[in-house]
Amino acid sequence: MRFRAFPIPAFPDPMPDTHDTPASTGTSLQGAVSPAEWTLRCELAAAHRLVAHFAFVDMTYNHISARCPDNPGHFLVKADNVFMEQVTASNLVKYDLSGKQVMASAWKASPAAYNVHASVLSARPEIMAAVHTHSPANLAVSAQADGLLPLTQQAMRFYERIAYYPNEVDDTTREGTDFMAKALGDKWVMILENHGALVCGTTIAEAYIYHHFFELACRAQIGALAGGVKLKMPSHETCVERARKFGRIGAYDSKSRDWVASMALVEKHYPDYRS
Repeated sequence: MRFRAFPIPAFPDPMPDTHDTPASTGTSLQGAVSPAEWTLRCELAAAHRLVAHFAFVDMTYNHISARCPDNPGHFLVKADNVFMEQVTASNLVKYDLSGKQVMASAWKASPAAYNVHASVLSARPEIMAAVHTHSPANLAVSAQADGLLPLTQQAMRFYERIAYYPNEVDDTTREGTDFMAKALGDKWVMILENHGALVCGTTIAEAYIYHHFFELACRAQIGALAGGVKLKMPSHETCVERARKFGRIGAYDSKSRDWVASMALVEKHYPDYRS
């Protein structure tokens, strides 16, 4: 039998990006901010790239924030029209805790982004960074009545340490995100029911690493429940001890081995994050 070869249709060139990124224009904020802020910007851009690399990006709607070292009343967050894998040190935007943009920029964050992070950072001065995502795995767990189960050693890190927030208030408004921050209470991780997850830390490294473990725990739970067989549940005592030992806040910083290895990966695969 002879097969007829059909011509491959020619697709038009993509529409030009009308909002160039610093990565494409060569514009850098390195000389316009303090060395401490530039380091923070680089780490925050790297954290976005890592979430995109290992987890899942829900278009432009996920974001990570970090409190500025020179002014704890200011924070950096992702711009509203870039994916996580497009974040650079220079296209991060700066806001104050009232949700007002405080540094001139061609970029801006979405109301949901700056309100969520402004509310959380206002309510909890000890939180220095926060990761908010909607991955398929954490969305699935957020829709389950029992929340995150201690089925794996990753999940046991969070045993009895998770806040839950019902999806009842508009979290694109400051009023709504203030309710969200209140629901977080003294916890560092929150499942936003039928919505996603919020994971906080005392450093960018800590927020990212705990988010990574949380994501693994959610993926494992969905897989285990899908197996349709009886599950082994660790004892309460085992879970408490694992959480005490491996769920400590303040355990991860820029010198932690997981973060050092993560930064090396970003340097190799996404070197433009520093632009």
